[in-house]
Amino acid sequence: MAERPESNIPMRKTEETAVWGRQAAEASRAWTVLGEALSTRGVRLTIYLVLTAALFPSSRFILLVALVLSLAVVWGRELSRTGSRKIFYLAACVAILVLGYVLTRADVVRVDEARISTNPWGNGISLVADGTYQGEAWGYRGPIRVEVSVRDHRITDIKTLAYPDLISVKDSVLGPFREALLKAGRLERPALPPMYRGAEQTIEGYLNAIEAALGKGIPDYPRYNAFSQVFLAAFIGRAPDRVTLNALAILFATFLVFEYTLQSMITPGTGRAISCYNCATCVGACPIKEAEGVQMPMGLVLLTRLGDYERVMELSKYCVGCGRCAAKCPIGNSGPLVIAAAFQAYRRQQKGKGASPGEEAAS
Repeated sequence: MAERPESNIPMRKTEETAVWGRQAAEASRAWTVLGEALSTRGVRLTIYLVLTAALFPSSRFILLVALVLSLAVVWGRELSRTGSRKIFYLAACVAILVLGYVLTRADVVRVDEARISTNPWGNGISLVADGTYQGEAWGYRGPIRVEVSVRDHRITDIKTLAYPDLISVKDSVLGPFREALLKAGRLERPALPPMYRGAEQTIEGYLNAIEAALGKGIPDYPRYNAFSQVFLAAFIGRAPDRVTLNALAILFATFLVFEYTLQSMITPGTGRAISCYNCATCVGACPIKEAEGVQMPMGLVLLTRLGDYERVMELSKYCVGCGRCAAKCPIGNSGPLVIAAAFQAYRRQQKGKGASPGEEAAS
């Protein structure tokens, strides 16, 4: 007698429940790994740098240098302490970047030299085929984008599609430039306008945008190869301007306030370090007062706030655990509690790095 289909329903439900359980466990592990990664300052710093580089293309080279120097300092210390070879991987990456820069520079020089005889300036308009082309170049405050129409090897129309420099150089100031170019029918450098703030950069960007548009109408116009374009966009960008430097200074100050507060907030037990007044009342109550140039126990609290748990561990041997600091602190912070929280945070870091129990005990 054939088995009824209904008899397989409980088995299918059990299998589906097991699959859902495995999926939930995998998702939980993924979130745990993500949380552990975000609790590492190096990972967060990398995320900050990537976001800043995406928002400010002209800051990419500065950020790249800052990242390399920071990693060199951190991994250089790890090399001297633990023998970690991360610094050698960094050296290999730097060597690759240098090689990429050499190849890109050679291509840029080759293209720039080739463009001398094929650029659309002046009589070079005769090389531009009839049509309508768009071009973009950086002005004083952002990218200027234009649309240029060419007919019978003459510029017949210029439309401004994007112009972020309006606050510095009014678009009416560009009117005479546009009319002069249309009257000449070719790309020439007119007289400078009244010296508004950023006027020279704006006019330069406007003319470069027109040049970029006309270049698209020249057959076999020399262009950078794909590798050079990617390398320039990803690592070099354009030259940093004053706006970018000011933005980086503001972001750096914001990073210091936000990051060191976040570090204590996401590390269990260390949040009390944020509320420290740095009044040194605990230093007066501590029988040790200072050890290895660090005021006790206020220095331990500040090191915990900075996330330097290893240094807290090194100095914790001087703490006698008397608790006088907690009795004198205006907010009730306790040095021994801070040390205990830093100890647990350091143990978790060592466990995440794969340190053996013997190594943790020795540290």
